[in-house]
Amino acid sequence: MNKRGLTLVETLIVLVVFILVSGLLITIMINTLGLFYKESSTRTQGLSINDALSKIRSSIKQSSGVVTSFTSGATYTSSASQLILKLTSVDSSNNLVMNTFDYFVFFLDGSLLRFKSFPDVLSSRKAQDQIFSTNVKSLQFKYLDLQNPPTEVLPSQANKVRTSLTLQQKLGIDYETITATSEASLRND
Repeated sequence: MNKRGLTLVETLIVLVVFILVSGLLITIMINTLGLFYKESSTRTQGLSINDALSKIRSSIKQSSGVVTSFTSGATYTSSASQLILKLTSVDSSNNLVMNTFDYFVFFLDGSLLRFKSFPDVLSSRKAQDQIFSTNVKSLQFKYLDLQNPPTEVLPSQANKVRTSLTLQQKLGIDYETITATSEASLRND
């Protein structure tokens, strides 16, 4: 009787082929997941930087001026890395409350872009302490006048503010960096 089966050599060949195919599939899966993670991270970081700059820009447009310094528990000072805005307070119907001001502060706290608001007691705005963005590598404010081209001036003399924000995130052994800049004119009422 002739029995059919696999010899030891045939079994070893099948095992080697199986190991090679498995290794190739694992490599493809790891590379695909890494690419997905990188693209997802880039998209998230891009949204984060756009949202943060949009909120800063909107606040600048509502602002009646840049304040040199403001104290509320801590002292904040407008500089290349810190922005203090003065906004006319609003009542519960969103009407301006003349001669009454709220203060917005944007600053870098480690790698966090922080926003704090300090409303007047007559204002309907709420006090806030928010993180607008994480993984911040740098934040820079430039205070500009209305000339063409604009000239850099002291914060209290600014009619425009240019904001540059750089985010950096670790991706495996590499870092990915994204930078965006926004410029807005103050309301200056």
